[in-house]
This record gives sequence, structure tokens and C-alpha cells, in this order.
Amino acid sequence: MRRNYNAEVKQIKSDHRIFTTKKKIIFYFFIAALIIFFIFNWMFYRMYSENIEQILITESKNGLSKTMEYVDMIIKNMEYTADVVQNNLQIQNKLENGDQDKPNDYFVDKDIVDTLKSIVTYSSNSAASIDLYLYISKKLYTSDYGVYSEQPREVTDYYRELVDKKFFLTDGYRKKLGFLPDRNYEQITMIRPMYVLSTGAKSGVLAVNFDKYYIKNIIRSKSEYNNMILDSSNNTMISTFIDKNVFVQEQIENLKSYFEGESGEKLCWIDGEKYVLVYDTSKYSGWKYVTLVPASSSMQQMTELRNSIFILFLIMNVVTAATLILLLSKTVYRKLNRLIVSMRQLEKGNFNIHIRHKDTDEFGFIYSRFNDMVEKIRYLFGELYTQKLLQKDAELKLLQSKINPHFIYNIFDNMNWLIQLERYEELEILVDSVSTYFKRSLNAGKDFISVADTLQQLESYVKIQKIRFKDRFECTFDFDDEIIEMMIPNFMLQPLLENAICHGVEPKTGESLIQVKGIRIRNKVFFTIEDDGAGINSDTLKKISDFLANDKVDEDNYFALANINRRIKLYYGEEYGLSIRSTESVGTKVTVIIPFNFNKPLEGKLC
Repeated sequence: MRRNYNAEVKQIKSDHRIFTTKKKIIFYFFIAALIIFFIFNWMFYRMYSENIEQILITESKNGLSKTMEYVDMIIKNMEYTADVVQNNLQIQNKLENGDQDKPNDYFVDKDIVDTLKSIVTYSSNSAASIDLYLYISKKLYTSDYGVYSEQPREVTDYYRELVDKKFFLTDGYRKKLGFLPDRNYEQITMIRPMYVLSTGAKSGVLAVNFDKYYIKNIIRSKSEYNNMILDSSNNTMISTFIDKNVFVQEQIENLKSYFEGESGEKLCWIDGEKYVLVYDTSKYSGWKYVTLVPASSSMQQMTELRNSIFILFLIMNVVTAATLILLLSKTVYRKLNRLIVSMRQLEKGNFNIHIRHKDTDEFGFIYSRFNDMVEKIRYLFGELYTQKLLQKDAELKLLQSKINPHFIYNIFDNMNWLIQLERYEELEILVDSVSTYFKRSLNAGKDFISVADTLQQLESYVKIQKIRFKDRFECTFDFDDEIIEMMIPNFMLQPLLENAICHGVEPKTGESLIQVKGIRIRNKVFFTIEDDGAGINSDTLKKISDFLANDKVDEDNYFALANINRRIKLYYGEEYGLSIRSTESVGTKVTVIIPFNFNKPLEGKLC
């Protein structure tokens, strides 16, 4: 018989037309897969390129905002330090006494200098020095150099110019005090008038000096890019551009021409290199904060990421295309084998054989001619035989074809989400789990799968869902060793586990436990999926039980349960199937009962 079967197959292979459909499928699908892949990657690259600049701008804005907040906090601390000086009782006593020279002025002046030193020492913003100038006595009290009773004319004139000014910040104050020997010239000074609190009269000028390097260190810690701070007149106060020898002063001045309004972002080219320029103005100090990001540095990192994603999608496309091509090519052989099996049945005297098809290719022609021949033979014998097994097969295929593709869409949504959040370790777990899941699910096109492979399929599915639900649930598996190699229908347990997660775990607040077990009791195998989730109310449970008892399959009502129940009955007989027990707010237990058969289902299965 085997010799005859092989001879028949060899004879069919000799007709080159048999393989026309296979070649067309492989060719067209391969071309379509290539076109879709390149279109997708072209669209991805285009969207990716358009978003890179926006990503750079967003990152720069965030860094600039943090820098501005910290510097504003420093200025506020400087103002607080000035308030401490303003409200100091010893200094106020000096101001209230008319700021006149008296015999004990030496000790008073020494106390004031010591007070200024103490305030500098304990200032929260690490002020470098404090200067206090009094109009009447023309004395200058400094925390670092003591008291100056006489100053150059240009210094006293400078202080007189400040009499009508309120709070302001400048980096030009130190240059006016050239007679101070070793004070750092790179300083920012907060200047404000001193008042006699009891009368409200202006009596002098207070200057709180702050070294620029302190702010520069903050800028460097908050941003790795080039930064600059300008005053309200667009004069450069602080710049890390010059420190890093990135730009000359002329180029820095040219950047100011890009400013429009208090904040914004621009793309600019400097010496042939592309930069992202982002600027914003502090409402507190009036300073303008500027950051200049070289697009090339970020582009290099993002290009590496893009290339990794490209390779990942390329591998996925190749694997998917190869798998689908393999499945489609097998369809040709399945059609051929279908014809051979039917012919063998006819040889054995089964004149009720009939090949149902809607094919319009060569197979359709052969099937039609074969059916016509069988009809004529059956007419000659005058017999009509039921096509029950064939009808069951068609019904089973219809049930299997209705599996909801929603799960696949969720996988790609999760991948996209993890990529955007740059959670690559979880993405790697997800890709590996998806690969294992589909490898076991596709099962080389076979309808039956071993319990061992089903276990891998379920474990991979749980890993995929844990990416979505995080620590919302735990799942344990416990299968008897004697059933591990047993063959069961593919997708018999996975939809039940999916229901436990979606309808048990997801609606429940807190953590849940799902237990999946497989136990052999004599000549039967019991698979159970039990959860301690939300449960099912009694009315809904009764509807489900009635639905299963009536052996209905409907796309809108409990399709997964009804589909599995119907498949089991088609494969193994009416005495086997699915049952469900549940208590609302306690949990649900679904039990599947099938016969124990180590290698294959009952003989009635037609596939």
C-alpha cells in the first residue's frame, strides 16, 4: 500500500502544473513581504527622523528648565542673605545713629565686619563676599578685606549712581573695585539699597558677591551641552561656551540674533555643523538661559538605536515571512495529499468520498473532475453515504479560524510602548517570549501539540502578559509527568488562561494567583485553570453553563469557552468537554476533561 501511495505521489509530481500554484504563492508572497517591509521601514525612518529634532528640543528644554530653577534658587538665597544683612540689629544701630564717626567706631566697625564675615560663612548659597557702603561716612565695609574709610573718586561716584536703583544683578561690580587686591573678577553681584528700618531712609548700598564658577558647576552638572546666561540686555553673564573653547566670542554674539521673544527654539548651522538652540527667560531674575545642543552627538546615539530596531524588525519580518511561506507552501502539499487520501478511500470501496472545495486553480479542476467521477460511481451503485466526518472537519476549521487577533495587536502595542520608554531589557524578554509563544502556537501547522510544548506556550504567554500587568499576578504550573508527552489540541488551554487574566486578574484590585494543573485519573486527564480573581456572578455563570450545555458557538457570547468545548467534543466525543465553577469576588475554576491517550486523539478525528 505504501508503494502504491508513493507511486501515486510520484505520478502527480510528474505533472509540472501541480507546482504552479506553489510557485505563485511563494513568489507573490515574497515580493509582497519585501514591498511591505521596505515601505514600513521607509515610513519608520521618515517619522523617526522627523521626531529626532523634537526629541532633542524637548530634552534641551527639560535641562534648561532645571538649570533655570537652580540658578533662580541661588539668586533667591542671595536675596535672603541680603535680607539678613538688612535686618541685622548691629548694622541697623549703626545706621540709626546717623552713620557719624564716634570714638568707639573702631570697635563698631570691627563688629560689623565680623558680622558680615559670619553671614558669608553661614550663607546657604556660599556667597563669596559681602560689601556694605554707607553714604554719609563714605565707609566701605567688606567681609574679606575689612573697612575702607577712603576710596578712589570713581568708586564713590559709582556708589552715588546706585542711590536711585533698586534690586539688580550685574557682573560689572567687581571691575569698579579695582583697589581690592585679590578678589576674584569672575563674580556676579546682587546690589540693593540699604534702609534705616525705623525711618525708611536710604543710607547706603549692599552688594552680595557670588563666584561664577559655582553657577557654572551647577550648569555642568545639569547639562552636558553648551550653555549661556544673558542679562535682560542680552549681555553675557555666564557662558560655558568659552570655557570649553567651543566658540569664539564673535560666534556667541551671532547666536543672539536668533532670539525672538522670551523663549523659543531654533535650528542653526555653525561652521557647517547643525545645532539645536533653545532659550528661555526667567520670570524671577529676567535672565535669559540658552543651551546649544549639537545634533550630531544625539543623532549618533539615536542612529544606533534606530539600527538596532531596524535589525530587529528585519529579523522578525524574515522569520514571519519564512514561516508564512512555509505554511502556504505546505497548503499545496496538503491539497495534494487530500486528493491522494480521497483516491485511496475510493480504492478501498468508499464511494461516498467527496472533496469539498472552492478552488479555481488546477486543484479545483482536479477536485471537480474527481467529484464528478465519484458521483457517477455512486450513481451506478445507487448508494448515498453520510459525510459526517468531513462536515465535522469543516466545522472544526471554522471554529479555529475565529480566534480573535486582539492578542497580536496588544503585543505590538507593548513593544512600541517599551521602545518609547527605552525599557530594552523588558523588550528583550517580550521579544523572546513572543518568539517562543508563536513557535509553539504555530506548531508547524499541526492541529495537535504535546503537553510539554503547551506548557512552554503558556509560560511564554504569562511572560508576555506580565509585561502588561507588571506584578498584578503570579501563575504556577503543575502537570503529571505521565501526561507530558501526550498530544492535545492546540490552543485548548491558552484561551482559558487568557480569560483568567483578562476577566479574573484585571478587574480585581491587588495581586492574584493563577494555578494551572494537569492530572491523570485512571483513563481520563483533568486540566484545571483556577484563579482567585473577580469571579462570576450567579446569573452570568448560569448563562455560561446553559450555553455550554446546548453546545452553541457564537462570536459574541463566551466564544472562547464555547469554541474549546465544541472542539473537545468533535475530537473526543460528547462525554468529554469543559465545565466551569465560580463564586463572585472569590475566584473561578475551569476544568477540561479529555481521555488519556499518550500519542494521539481518538480515531474519529478528521484533519
